[in-house]
Amino acid sequence: MAAAGRVCCLALDVDGTLTISRTGFRLDLGLVEALRLVAGEVPVILVTGNSLPVAAGLARYLDIRHPVVAENGCLVYHAGRIIHVCRRSTRGAAKLLSEKLKGLLEPSWQNRFRVYDYAFTVRRGVSPREVIAEARRLLDANGYSWVRLGFSGYALHTKPPEASKARGLQTAMRLRGCRPGCTLAVGDSVLDAEMSEAGVHLAAVSNADPGLKHIADLVSCGPSSQGVAALLMMLGMPAPSGAGRECIASLAGHDPS
Repeated sequence: MAAAGRVCCLALDVDGTLTISRTGFRLDLGLVEALRLVAGEVPVILVTGNSLPVAAGLARYLDIRHPVVAENGCLVYHAGRIIHVCRRSTRGAAKLLSEKLKGLLEPSWQNRFRVYDYAFTVRRGVSPREVIAEARRLLDANGYSWVRLGFSGYALHTKPPEASKARGLQTAMRLRGCRPGCTLAVGDSVLDAEMSEAGVHLAAVSNADPGLKHIADLVSCGPSSQGVAALLMMLGMPAPSGAGRECIASLAGHDPS
């Protein structure tokens, strides 16, 4: 995937990918401006674990008028229409975790706007691995063994069995007529690895989870938003001027195609 002409669609995670780091929520404004231009050339699809109002609102103010995938693939929004990809809500499981693990987990403020996938931040000083294990035991003991748990680095998510960024992305691509073989998906979390199941080319930013980097077709030479900028420049798409030439040369040398 060395030429922009071979990219017919761009799918982007949000937190840790469009932000300047994986530890905060500050968007890279240079990348935002570049993506406005990119969206005029090819469809840009946001694929995120955020709630639909947050994801759709972000797309509106970024002036990205293409499908939005929210709740880790459970909901797709396009042209005023909401498509429910998932069928079973984890609301009850989320309520249980909120009540029983108050000292370990903080429910996301977005949960009141969620339908299927619910999110929690791990309290400071608490090991994510330990709290995930405790949440798993609690759910299994209370009839919620069907609920999946996923940790993005930002939040712990309770997910229905059918939740998948791949399924949400496939729905979004059908809406825009994007072919998987010329679609590039970029992320930072192991949860973004699901997008590869949609048959797309998968790229990881340099500070991504090892599990994502292991299966990615391409690993960018820059972290978070800088990594996305480097990919855009390598593909000949509009990109912020900050992406360095050495970084781009490194990427070109690792082009999987």
